[in-house]
Amino acid sequence: MPNSSLRFLLVQLMLTVLLSSSAVFVSAQGKIVLVIDDLGNQRRAGRSVIDSPWVTTVAIMPGRPFTEELAQYAFAQGKEIIIHMPMSNETDFPLGPLGLNRVDGKATLTENLHTALAGVPHAVGLSNHMGSRLTQDREAMGWVMAMLKQVGFYFFDSRTVSTTIAYQVAAQYQLPWSMRNIFLDHYRTEDFIAQQWHLALTKARQGETVTVIGHPYPETLRFLNNLQLDPSDLALLLPLSAVLNYADKVPRPLRNFPQGL
Repeated sequence: MPNSSLRFLLVQLMLTVLLSSSAVFVSAQGKIVLVIDDLGNQRRAGRSVIDSPWVTTVAIMPGRPFTEELAQYAFAQGKEIIIHMPMSNETDFPLGPLGLNRVDGKATLTENLHTALAGVPHAVGLSNHMGSRLTQDREAMGWVMAMLKQVGFYFFDSRTVSTTIAYQVAAQYQLPWSMRNIFLDHYRTEDFIAQQWHLALTKARQGETVTVIGHPYPETLRFLNNLQLDPSDLALLLPLSAVLNYADKVPRPLRNFPQGL
């Protein structure tokens, strides 16, 4: 009888351990940040993006017709706002107003950046729009990071080129930073967008933190409008400020975190 009781207790203990381990495994979920870039030129598309419950962070270009209006609207809707800063690219595609280009010189670059920082209400971070040339330029990105550090912004590397060093420079300047993992709509087809979103969800369910960039394309808006998630998947969605990388011994600024996190 004592041996039977002991065996029973051991079996119960093993079952408890197994069940506990399984529960921990099942609940070990990652997070998804969905950032929509290129806002500022279109009112209707911009508002549609901001209204989407799946979008946690919006990247608004400075100096555009609806920059301030959309920033104010996004803030009222509880969305996180970052500045989507045009930067020089290897194809010499026009940057539009306030673009950052080394050939203009440090003074003009920093003046444009200063104007942009003042022109997007409620912004707490900055990402690169294009930038395949500037994000490989360590000195020029140092000019950018020095100013971002002064105002307490974080930096989000859109990774428009595989050889970017922008996130490294941000870390060197001890800025909070993150980088893009997945482009949602690199190809503007329903199948591709659905495939990329499924990839992001799969990675998050496996415990990874995934940063996704999309754009206010009609195909993307249609996908988001038709998207339905389980309540457990909704819990995976966070703004960028909740998944930033921080340098050691650097305090985390509370201003970057939306209330409730």
